[in-house]
Amino acid sequence: MNNQWQAYKELELIPESAIEPKGSRLLNTLLLSQIWRSLLNALTQEHFHEQRREYFERCWAIDYADPYTTKHIDQLKKLLTLMD
Repeated sequence: MNNQWQAYKELELIPESAIEPKGSRLLNTLLLSQIWRSLLNALTQEHFHEQRREYFERCWAIDYADPYTTKHIDQLKKLLTLMD
């Protein structure tokens, strides 16, 4: 790592008084990044499933004020539309 640090300091015009960075910081950053990524993925999946469930519930909502107006053919059309 020392040769890489020397080359980097020369290319970026970093003063000689600058200390060499520790390698473990990169490992901690990668670990934290991976944790955040997995948390965001889990929250995204949960949100997606919740939105899909709410959508299906809205599609299948029955008008309880007049339950006899819904015909079976209308429910079949709804099902075919959802499957499409």
